[in-house]
Amino acid sequence: MAQNGFIKALDDPESLEQLYRTQSTDFVAWLKEASDVYPDSETVRVWKARVEYEKPAVTQKSGRTVLFVTLVAIIAGSLVKLHELPGVDAAWYLPRFVPVIVIGSLIVYFLPQGISSKNRGSLVGVLMGVIILTILPDANGSASVTMSLIHIPFVFLSILALAFMAESWKSSESRISFVRYLGEVVIYASVILLGGMVLTFVTFALFGLIKVDIYEWYIEYVVVFGLVASPVVATYLYDVVLGRESRLATIIANIFAPLFLITVCAYLVAIIVQGKSPYSDRNFLIVINGLLLVVLAITVYSLSGKNVDEKRRHIDVVNICLVVVTLMINIYALSAILFRWAEYGMTPNRVAVTGANILIFGHLILILKEYLSHIRERLSPKRLTDAVACYLPLYSAWSLLMVVILPILFGFE
Repeated sequence: MAQNGFIKALDDPESLEQLYRTQSTDFVAWLKEASDVYPDSETVRVWKARVEYEKPAVTQKSGRTVLFVTLVAIIAGSLVKLHELPGVDAAWYLPRFVPVIVIGSLIVYFLPQGISSKNRGSLVGVLMGVIILTILPDANGSASVTMSLIHIPFVFLSILALAFMAESWKSSESRISFVRYLGEVVIYASVILLGGMVLTFVTFALFGLIKVDIYEWYIEYVVVFGLVASPVVATYLYDVVLGRESRLATIIANIFAPLFLITVCAYLVAIIVQGKSPYSDRNFLIVINGLLLVVLAITVYSLSGKNVDEKRRHIDVVNICLVVVTLMINIYALSAILFRWAEYGMTPNRVAVTGANILIFGHLILILKEYLSHIRERLSPKRLTDAVACYLPLYSAWSLLMVVILPILFGFE
């Protein structure tokens, strides 16, 4: 009893946590002994519940979910293959419908989890999106229609957010959970696709040895269906297998944040030294805006996973520097866009890019303000995540405007 580390540290929560992490085997034995000596201790009861808690096993319900995911993946892949029907132009069908079919399969995945007004709204949103895609004229020569088609996947992501959050869509925690979910799905889908590439190479090699040519059939069906199915399978892994507890996206963002900070700073210096200008080079302006989105995503994912008890100041410094650098890029891009407005007038592309840059600028200012308050006043990280979450509906609203209003404003030209 005298050597029972749990009893010695009974009134010291930090020491108990350290014991649990460093001496887990001894900790369990000490806890069992402590529960006999102090059966009414709240600390003992809490730790016993934590240590003895078992995650629910994969049940028949989970088995039905596997079947459901398989069915959704098959239907999604079949919808992609509709371009092979007579009278369907693949060049028209594929760019319009493949992104929304993939996102739509994720929306369908979350709908059975509970019938609610938001789920019914998601179904109506999907139907309206499909109607808009069908009636929009050909994008050839029409910048406004092209911009509309580019923004429709973002509208469908907003519908996916409603399906994911259901009745808790107003909650900052739910919105941040959705942001994390998107990052996790991208990571797991990428891993699945890498595994699929290995399987494809092995399959071709094996059948090549016996002189059986399956290349065309395999690409047309197995590869296509696999590509379409990977996001919904990744969603199943995150939702059911991992219980939505994975934080890979945040971990990767924290790893790459310092590297991106160094790279972007070096890039900005190189721009100045070489005299590159987005004012006259349109392609360079596009690259700048792409860089802006990547750095913003890294910043948001790093912030969205910040723990309440996290005291790693170097991450805070890196995040603040990233926000500042992203703001600099944003101001640089905005100035170039406004210059092009003055020189060449208003076009659908400039309207869309200007609005997006202004939205991002406002979001970054809000994040920077809350981050500085968090550091200076040692406030809860919740205000940081709220700063990320409260702004997200504005991106959805802007995407919807670009899809519906922009083509009408420019007469579909």
